[in-house]
Amino acid sequence: MASLRTEFLGIEFDNPFFIGSASPTLTGEHMRKIIDKGWGSCVVKTLSFDKNVRPDVRPRLMGARRHNSLYGLQNCELITTHGLEWWDKEIKVLQDTKAPFIVSIMATPDLDDWAALGRWCEEHGASIIELNVSCPHGCPEEHMGMFIGQDPQLVHGVTKAVKDEVSIPVMTKLTPNVTDIVQMGKAAKKGGADALAAINTVAGIIDVDIYQKVVAPNVLGRGLVSGNSGPQVRPIALRIVAELAKEVKLPISGVGGIDSWKNAVEHIMLGAATTQNVTAAMWYGFGIVEKWKRKTLEFMDGQGYDTVADMVGVALDAVTSYEDLEVEDHLYPEVDVGKCLHCNRCTVACGDTGGGAIKVPKINDIDDEECLGCALCAVVCPVGAIDMVVRGESQRWTREQGQPVK
Repeated sequence: MASLRTEFLGIEFDNPFFIGSASPTLTGEHMRKIIDKGWGSCVVKTLSFDKNVRPDVRPRLMGARRHNSLYGLQNCELITTHGLEWWDKEIKVLQDTKAPFIVSIMATPDLDDWAALGRWCEEHGASIIELNVSCPHGCPEEHMGMFIGQDPQLVHGVTKAVKDEVSIPVMTKLTPNVTDIVQMGKAAKKGGADALAAINTVAGIIDVDIYQKVVAPNVLGRGLVSGNSGPQVRPIALRIVAELAKEVKLPISGVGGIDSWKNAVEHIMLGAATTQNVTAAMWYGFGIVEKWKRKTLEFMDGQGYDTVADMVGVALDAVTSYEDLEVEDHLYPEVDVGKCLHCNRCTVACGDTGGGAIKVPKINDIDDEECLGCALCAVVCPVGAIDMVVRGESQRWTREQGQPVK
């Protein structure tokens, strides 16, 4: 029978599902609840020195909905609003759970501050230290967060400063708001990072109120570019996890767009050994993890995976470049008439932006000569009634041979 027990950086966790550093981990009691609900671990909301602590604005969250379902969240929430003295007692609450935990820290480029924060984490029982060099709002103005994460020399410097000071593992959390994530990952690795966490939120604007002429979140009539999360950023997160796994080759904690057990497994199959979730937990509560654990175990048993480690990176070899793709000349859509709703979305999509290959009223009467093989019809079908199949003599074109291979 499959097991969710996970080893990460030499530490045993009950499962690979963690709650990341954010409002769900703002107090010791919150984190005790996280562990009690069955999560593998949690990351303490980013700590810093009193001089770097500021109050949060109200409101600081804005959601994006489609068909009444949330698919994105923008936040301009800052790091902890409390100093280290306040956190002394909160960490003790977390220590009482006996579960391994991670502490996130942040400072300016002053390397002595990073080293001191690292010592504090180790002295207070942290299993792993996470370096927040990636927050995209509020902190960069103070030369913290993303300000550091966008400079490979600073990423290297702060990572080394903490790593040289402590004996516990150090994980650098990277920002997606860069041109070359691999460069930043390699800088962290050169600085001694034991692992990478990716990604932090994506800088952007989720909404504009066209009547009030205000951007989100609307804070007394003004807004700003700030961090976006949720399913809307999952493609970016998966791409970055794959790039780091291929090119940097450090253990990864995958973060970004995870709102189901399947999304977590996607991160794992692209190279993440553990996963972190924030947005889905904020939307649906900590109790979602029980279903995730059950469904993941069912999947593992069904697919023949004994451990989480067996799944790590198994999809990486399928990530390739366009030049390595083969072209199948005889791939066409086929409609399952039993599922088809006759909504004609495929016909409209194909007629307006494709080859006009799908005819009506006979929905499965497809003109192969006109079909472009783009699969737009399958994409727009609301019930998954269309599959792409090979009809006729298969011919695959390869760049190396320059000729069809039958």
